[in-house]
Amino acid sequence: MTTHASPVSAPASRPSSRSTAKEDTAPPIFSDSFWKRFQNGIDDFPVPVISVDETGTIQALSLAARRMLGYRAHDEIEPYFFTHVHGQNMHRVMRDLAHMVSAHTRRASWLVRLQTRGSRWRWFRIEAVNRLRAPEQCVVLRMRSV
Repeated sequence: MTTHASPVSAPASRPSSRSTAKEDTAPPIFSDSFWKRFQNGIDDFPVPVISVDETGTIQALSLAARRMLGYRAHDEIEPYFFTHVHGQNMHRVMRDLAHMVSAHTRRASWLVRLQTRGSRWRWFRIEAVNRLRAPEQCVVLRMRSV
């Protein structure tokens, strides 16, 4: 699996919520083998991945993503992704996802705070890949803890 280094940089003292949306010319974040495994479902997927539809509703979460957010496999999770995003990061995330839906932007990355199961806020680096025109019909969010 190939990964792409995120262009978002954060100062050592305090992370920023700067985001970048990339055009179609950017190299893919995930290899073809990733998408083959993804088509079988992401529940068992070892990478922390969240799949959302064009409205921001969570379609699926990998077990690794559940663990990063502090949820067990059987715990209920609020189905709307934006309820997990901190208010100071909300505008950028919503803007970039809306741009993915309307202008078919392929990628975006953010440094955001997400709310965990215990109502705590944790920083995550998220790489979003637009797969709305692919068979998956979703935006895939790959999470990394900061």
